[in-house]
Amino acid sequence: MEKNIYEKMYDDWKNSGNLSDSPRIKVMLSMLDRMNMENKNILDIGCHDGTFLSLAKNRNNNFFGLEASEWGAEKSRGKGIQVTKYFFNDADKLPYQDSFFDAVVAGEIIEHIFDTDFFLEEIKRVLKPGGKLIISTPNIVSLGRRLLMLLGISPIIEISPNCPESVGHIRYFTFKAIERLIRKHDFAILSLQSDCVNFSENGRIKSALLAKIFPRLGASIICLATIK
Repeated sequence: MEKNIYEKMYDDWKNSGNLSDSPRIKVMLSMLDRMNMENKNILDIGCHDGTFLSLAKNRNNNFFGLEASEWGAEKSRGKGIQVTKYFFNDADKLPYQDSFFDAVVAGEIIEHIFDTDFFLEEIKRVLKPGGKLIISTPNIVSLGRRLLMLLGISPIIEISPNCPESVGHIRYFTFKAIERLIRKHDFAILSLQSDCVNFSENGRIKSALLAKIFPRLGASIICLATIK
């Protein structure tokens, strides 16, 4: 897929809110922080404005990012992240050597990818043996989406990447689907979690506790995996 719709899209999201308040970001950060890494190479694919890596607990690491928008790349560099402006087009390899990273983060990226097999193989290539992958994606069968479908409302599924409200999603996953895909590429799953259960379309009415009890009803699928 050669068309990069994300350059302008994310430039338009300069004032899209504080990612540090996101329940998904908090769960992913807890996964990264529990690894207790030090002097390691960590990559955030689609790093946006650098918020995620800037909140990592242990600062004694080498932080790298890939970002499609110039605005996001500049913001990330200002937070001490070594950013490469890059658009994953299902043809070019990630711009890093083999076995370079100890951890790779891909938050809300895989749903934008046409060739998900190539994407995961590239992540596996740049990870060191025993390296960790933190990946998240929207849950197509979350409680919020199920309620919308029962009411005959589209469960936030995009019909065109050129609509003003589009965020460029082309794929949707369930917990079982992401498990199957990740295991297909020789990753062992260490943890599967969610962030919150939404009760409203805008996500303002939500419960993190219910997501812990019933993760498969949660808004996001959050997976920690390692190379076998």
